[in-house]
Amino acid sequence: MTTVNTTGPAGSKPPSFGIGQFLLVVVLAVILLLLGQDMVRHRFFQGGREHRNGSIGQ
Repeated sequence: MTTVNTTGPAGSKPPSFGIGQFLLVVVLAVILLLLGQDMVRHRFFQGGREHRNGSIGQ
């Protein structure tokens, strides 16, 4: 029984990181950055909202 080597002399080549995947990662990173800045601007991490009269609520 013989085995057929289809990988060639250089062995198997790892999948390349294409330009489309790179652009997808960049776009996702920009979206997350903008979302984070918006959350900080709206004081998302401080819990309740403080009203003008000093009370805390929604």
